[in-house]
Amino acid sequence: MNKRLLMICYYFPPLKDVGCKRSVAFSRYMRKYSWEPIVLTVKNPDRTYCSVGYETGPSGIRVEYSRSIANVYKFFGKANGLVHRIANLFGAKLHRNYFLELFCIPDVFWGWIPLTAFRAKKLAEKYDVDAIYVSCSPWSSAIIGVLVRKCTDIPLIIDFRDPYGLEIPWIKDVAPTIRIRKIVDKWLINKILDNTDLFVVTTEETRDLYCEQYPQVRDKICTIHNGFDTEFIPTELQPIKFSKFTIIYTGEFYFYALKSEAFFEAISLLKTRKSIDEDNFQFLFYGDGRHQIKQLARKYDIEDLVNANGRIPYTDVLEALRKSHLQLLRIVKPMISTKLFEGIPMNVPFLATIPQGEVEKIIKTYSPSSYLVTEDSAPKIADAILDAISKYNNNEIKPNRVSEFLERFSREKLTLKLKAEIEKVLNRKKE
Repeated sequence: MNKRLLMICYYFPPLKDVGCKRSVAFSRYMRKYSWEPIVLTVKNPDRTYCSVGYETGPSGIRVEYSRSIANVYKFFGKANGLVHRIANLFGAKLHRNYFLELFCIPDVFWGWIPLTAFRAKKLAEKYDVDAIYVSCSPWSSAIIGVLVRKCTDIPLIIDFRDPYGLEIPWIKDVAPTIRIRKIVDKWLINKILDNTDLFVVTTEETRDLYCEQYPQVRDKICTIHNGFDTEFIPTELQPIKFSKFTIIYTGEFYFYALKSEAFFEAISLLKTRKSIDEDNFQFLFYGDGRHQIKQLARKYDIEDLVNANGRIPYTDVLEALRKSHLQLLRIVKPMISTKLFEGIPMNVPFLATIPQGEVEKIIKTYSPSSYLVTEDSAPKIADAILDAISKYNNNEIKPNRVSEFLERFSREKLTLKLKAEIEKVLNRKKE
């Protein structure tokens, strides 16, 4: 008889945010390898915070729903705006949303906890599930998982797609929090980790930080990277590249966490030297930050070289990526952008303006023609672009090691790793 896995996933189709991809892949491949997933997701997602589409989950997966009793993001946003306007009348400036910090613990999705915890317990008992998997964020989902575990004693697997409760320097700088919130978050993450049987994170650097700051997880933490789903590997031949030398970037540009001007300054330097122009070069952007991209293009007088657009469907992103010459890669440590796992299978080298560490090692291993610029240096970025143009013109670009990469980072292989880790937990419970 197949084992059963209750998967508590706020982000699941018809939501189309990037957070859905991991859970969708896990559900599909767990089913392929003799587990029966039962997915519990949200019936009424917060549409001011999430992107809702029309796709359904994988074929053959049972999907159940529960409602959030309150979607508060929009309400507290309006309340914060009112308080800011009142403060401005008295010459005061507020630099944070205190409503979110004080009333949205652990996050704005707390309204999903009550009904979902009750529904999850009922489903766990009805289907006699062997384990409970919880995908986070939202962190409210972790609370649901802990409540159900306490009621049922069913092993709990918590999967943190992003870190929560870690002391990370850049977060202190860009998102300072009040002292009471730090205390509550610390208490909450300790409770979550104490009641977790298997704790999954997405990078080795994240794993190291949790082991350092929360020693109780050392014997139950594992890394399962985000990876790439081989169903998106193109079957047709490599398409003809764009007629202009194209550097592409898709998704979040991380303006809130990273310096962003060196790349645009580098393009400006090359334009000033007449090394590139609008006839032979473009920076192609797809994402929500297009207005800020256009502002930087105006600042550096490179509007003719920058093509900034909004979001496009995922398959169109991959097609544009394949037709590009370089993929700009930026990361916010300790996380790893999903763009790393897309660029290598699409056989496109990176222009990676990143710090040294885990991502650097992966690129060096699987993408021999990529460029690694570990300093915030416009001249060095400009030199890398020029060298890439020269190598493309001389047919000197080496292909990525796609097969080796997928052997380690395909989502199917990573799901098998998750399956093995869950089965270890179940075997320990039997002992």
